Amino acid sequence: MGSIPASKCSCGRVVAPATKYCPACSRPMEPHTLSDHGRLITYTILHAPPTGFTAPLPIALVELEGGVKFLCHGQGADPPKIGRSVRIEHVDNIYYFSTLSLTERAQLFWRRRGQAPAKVRAIVRSLFRRPRPPE
Repeated sequence: MGSIPASKCSCGRVVAPATKYCPACSRPMEPHTLSDHGRLITYTILHAPPTGFTAPLPIALVELEGGVKFLCHGQGADPPKIGRSVRIEHVDNIYYFSTLSLTERAQLFWRRRGQAPAKVRAIVRSLFRRPRPPE
C-alpha cells in the first residue's frame, strides 16, 4: 500500500500534505505518513479551472486514516460518488483521487493540457505505482 507525506504535532494534530509548523498551535511538526486510501466526503466541480487543467475539474475532499481530510483533484465529467473508496496519487507535483480502473486513470491524465507524450508518460507512471486496494 502507498503512503502520503504528512506531519504530526506533539499536540496530536496530523496534517497532509506535510508542513513545518502546526496550524493549531504553531509548534514544529514531525514527519509522518498516511495511507493513500480514503473515502470521498464531498466535492465540487470547477468550470473555470486553474491553468494547466481543462473543465470540468472535480475537486474533492477525501477522509484518510485518523480523520485527516485531504483536498485533491479528480477526473472526468461524471460526478464522483460520495462515500466511494478512492486512492490518492501524486503525479507531477499534483495530488489526484482516483479509482483503480485503467479507463478512469487514462481519462484523469489525458484531460490535462499538454503534449500527448507527457500525458502518456504520466499514465504509465501511475500504472506502475498502482498498489492493490486494502482488503
